[in-house]
Amino acid sequence: MTFDIIGWGALNIDRLCQVNEFAPTDGETFIYNETKSCGGSASNTIIGMAKLGLNTGYIGKIGTDSNGKMMKNYLESNNVNTDHLIESEGETGEVIGFVDDEGNRKLYVTPKINDKISNKDIKRDYLLNTKVLHLTSFVGLNPEDPSINTQFELLDELDSKIKISFDPGMLYVNKGKEFMDKLISYTDILLINETELLLATGETEFKKAVEQVAPKVEILVVKRSTKGSFIKKQDEEYNIKIFEVNAVDTTGAGDAYNAGFLYGYINDYSLEKSGIIGSYIAAQSTTQTGATEAIPYIKDINLSEIIQSLKD
Repeated sequence: MTFDIIGWGALNIDRLCQVNEFAPTDGETFIYNETKSCGGSASNTIIGMAKLGLNTGYIGKIGTDSNGKMMKNYLESNNVNTDHLIESEGETGEVIGFVDDEGNRKLYVTPKINDKISNKDIKRDYLLNTKVLHLTSFVGLNPEDPSINTQFELLDELDSKIKISFDPGMLYVNKGKEFMDKLISYTDILLINETELLLATGETEFKKAVEQVAPKVEILVVKRSTKGSFIKKQDEEYNIKIFEVNAVDTTGAGDAYNAGFLYGYINDYSLEKSGIIGSYIAAQSTTQTGATEAIPYIKDINLSEIIQSLKD
């Protein structure tokens, strides 16, 4: 089987708690609704791309607990291939999230078995049978846990063999500039938000941060929240606007943007059109609680009309 894209990252069950407002320091508030859903940055993106009709696979580790079964069933129900899902004794990763009435969020990650992926767990024939490999972060609480080192070992081995897209997230950005510089050196398509870009480069000005990173990757995509997104490839530059929606929950919006953008890239859309698709998918993802539930299926949308609507 040949894949359009394979994801590799943490798999988490998201417990999302809705609150009127976040509790102040030394204060308290109440949870008026709680939902449980499947998440993890790379899996959110891959599920989004499967809903958009691409042939997708996933590399990740789940436990033998009920959360692991829930995660596997969810991936399979969304047509994501799970032949490289690694099942092992232990507990599946979990995220406890708090979402206020304005759709803002605070997330707390418990990595559990996610950090236990070793080099010998990875099937090379599966990994090499894709157009794009999309990577996201692991927590790495214990320096002896292998998942982060396994990523770098495989990136070194796979150098130039397949296209690598990477969304590092704040977990990797917080590991410092040397870590990020090494990561970026393996990356073809860097998908990063503005705050992360500034921290990763040590710059305070957006333009200077872009100038520092853009020459090191084939395509730089910067997600700028309500300011839209910025895309750069050599001399090509695009500023993409957002689609206005009534946001309920912004959890996974950046992952949804990745899904739309990479869908466009794999299907040979221009960078500008790929960015517009990303913007649309991100906006739609915020209209319901959960990271992927509101991402539309390709049969239910008209991409030509969507692209034209933002260009008008």
